Amino acid sequence: MFPVIQLGPLSIQARGLILLVAFWLSAEVAERGAKRLGLRGEVVYSLAFVAAVAGVIGARIGYVLEHWLAYQSDLGAIVALNFNTLSPLAGAIAGVLVAYLSARRKGLAHRLLLDALTPGFIVLAGGLALADLASGDAYGSPSSLPWAIELWGAARHPTPIYQLIAVVAIGLIVLKTDRVFDGARFGWFVALSASSRLFIEAFRGDSETFGGVRTAQVWSLLVLLLMLVLLRRWAKSAGASAANDGHSRGSGNPKHEVGHGASVRRV
Repeated sequence: MFPVIQLGPLSIQARGLILLVAFWLSAEVAERGAKRLGLRGEVVYSLAFVAAVAGVIGARIGYVLEHWLAYQSDLGAIVALNFNTLSPLAGAIAGVLVAYLSARRKGLAHRLLLDALTPGFIVLAGGLALADLASGDAYGSPSSLPWAIELWGAARHPTPIYQLIAVVAIGLIVLKTDRVFDGARFGWFVALSASSRLFIEAFRGDSETFGGVRTAQVWSLLVLLLMLVLLRRWAKSAGASAANDGHSRGSGNPKHEVGHGASVRRV
């Protein structure tokens, strides 16, 4: 672990530096992804920046709510921002929600926009895993496995490394799979990320529990189920649109008839 990077007399918090670089890279990647999907790159870049800021604020609020007992006697500590006191799940929800609302206000196709932002989300997720590894956060439970790492006085599961491996695998699956309808790339990223969190959380040593149940697993399961429902709805909507479009073109020009079996455009 390397929580602090020492450059001469200057001490830099490794977690904060990694997250700042990840935010910047995610915006750059999202801009390039937008251009490939026919969207204006600069618009997506600005949306990614706004979503990142909203994500940090949401992550801070989420962390405070999760640990309210520690803050209720010292309300001033709420605004003392520290990159070690953020809730990734709350930040992700806040960032996506703000991006969605901003896209609607600008009249952009929000599902296509989410697909464009997905490569950036993948970079950000990888950066968060590296930040956790550097700072020793999101640490694992004690383990006797040969790949366990020494942390906080015990050999533990390297859960940030598990998460980083999961992010790389999810990124390869999502980006190599055909985008069969608008929102598919984003939807599968969220669904697979929720699935990986559901699994990896079982090896965490710092999980918040309620009634003996890990709350992060409950939230991950809910997000997974919701995303699967949305993916099914979006797929049906895309299929119906393709069928209607094919029927209309077939009626208007018999020579170029397209039936209900028309394939959905892939990108």
